[in-house]
Amino acid sequence: MARRAAVALLCALAMIAGAFRFTAAPGPGLDPDAMSYLGAARGLADHGTLRIPMAPWWSDSTTQPLSHFPPGYSAVLAVPVALGASTPMAARLVQAAAAGVTGAAFVLALWPLAGAWGAVLGALALALTPAFVFVHLSVLSEPLFLALVMLALWSFIARPRAAVWHGVIAAAATMVRYAGLSVAGAAALWALRDTTATWRERLRRAAMACAPSLLAMAAWSLTRARAPGRAAPIRKFAFYGDWGPTLSEGARTIAHQLAPTLEWEPVPWLAAGATLVALGALIWSTVRASGEELPAAEHDDPRWPEQRLMIQAAVCLAFAYAALVVASRAMADPAIPFDFRLTVPLVPLAVAVVTVVGARAWRVISRPARVFGALALLGWMAASVRANYQQITDALADGGDIASSAWRDSPTLGWARAQDPARALYTNWPCAIWFHLDRRVRDLPTTTDPATLRAFVARLRATHGVVIAWYLQSVETAHTDSIASRAGLVKVATFDDGSVYEAPPAEVLPPTAPSVPSAAAPSAAVAPPPRRR
Repeated sequence: MARRAAVALLCALAMIAGAFRFTAAPGPGLDPDAMSYLGAARGLADHGTLRIPMAPWWSDSTTQPLSHFPPGYSAVLAVPVALGASTPMAARLVQAAAAGVTGAAFVLALWPLAGAWGAVLGALALALTPAFVFVHLSVLSEPLFLALVMLALWSFIARPRAAVWHGVIAAAATMVRYAGLSVAGAAALWALRDTTATWRERLRRAAMACAPSLLAMAAWSLTRARAPGRAAPIRKFAFYGDWGPTLSEGARTIAHQLAPTLEWEPVPWLAAGATLVALGALIWSTVRASGEELPAAEHDDPRWPEQRLMIQAAVCLAFAYAALVVASRAMADPAIPFDFRLTVPLVPLAVAVVTVVGARAWRVISRPARVFGALALLGWMAASVRANYQQITDALADGGDIASSAWRDSPTLGWARAQDPARALYTNWPCAIWFHLDRRVRDLPTTTDPATLRAFVARLRATHGVVIAWYLQSVETAHTDSIASRAGLVKVATFDDGSVYEAPPAEVLPPTAPSVPSAAAPSAAVAPPPRRR
């Protein structure tokens, strides 16, 4: 146990060091979601409220409640912020700690099943997977979610009947990402599969496994502040089709995982297919190995029941997650991308299964097959290192997404930097202004109907505001060219990457001559002149 704990600690420290080093300035990477995570964390640390530093264009406030994401990740980020860390440093610390927990849980879960070398090689393969590296380079909730998924897998194996403990981990995962409901579903399925218990006991455990997540969701739904006014719903539930592009993207993502390469397009389908064939041959050789060809001591592996239990637990978690994702794509959001971020929770589960199967196969397959498997693993690791080197080099040299130099050195952003802090800013990329100027902003209208634009122009005049419109369009707002032309906005500055607009001058009606009362109506009141607008 002491040696196992020491190796797990070393693996955790290695992952912590890597995740922390690779998010150094100008990192960590920033995308629009990070504004909600970091803004809510600062609001919680400074004021005890989960509010993000932006608001709709029609709002009198410059903040709004956190509503699109659950509060777990922001609450964890708020701890180092409250202790004095900047928001980027807080994100680096949390991402690094999450990577360490994932690595330690992986080693502790796999050591009894695959041995010391198998657990360490599995942890190394996990750390080299491009999707795993990708999500640790930016301010994303996935690293913390991965740590909780690995803790769930470990608890399923170490304490298969501890339904309450499974439920607590599932509730934590749900508060980090709504997809964590899949962990609760997996915990319920795990309780129902125990054939040694009565159905009444199984149902009781399943309910106990789901209850913490449901209670956490209910508490969050009832206590979170609501966005005022005309806030649109986050999701519209319906049945959505057109699965072709979604499945095609998912296939490319899986192929990139199986055959990492620097040339992301075209996808190396041949190499990915060869990797699948190699994995299939490994599993087939392990299952079909004849016990008569091996000594009894080799064939009767006492670890097989625990190995089979781990494979079942990983499959249970993966099935629940995939089912939730597919259901969400079919009924909640047709724009859900099957990309690295969405598929990365399946990565540690898949690596754990391959590690256990590989460790078992090493005992039963022939020497040529062992040599082929070792060479295939080395080739995959070399390709992963090459692909990750490009990702990490780009992140360290230029930052990621909105942390890149294109945004940091933006002339449009430079114009906004020189403005009076009291002046109201409206923009199609609020996150860019908050990340680099630390200023609260309002967004732009999502439609260009005349009534909305009239109200928007009136708001611009009332707040003496300006519109900062980057040419890169945002899916969260209407097209800036349409807003400017239909609202009659006046362009006051033009740059390589954007433009600045003000409200048009108020219309002034010409004065009219006063009317003279007629003799027929001497007592009639004189009508006042029209009021200037």
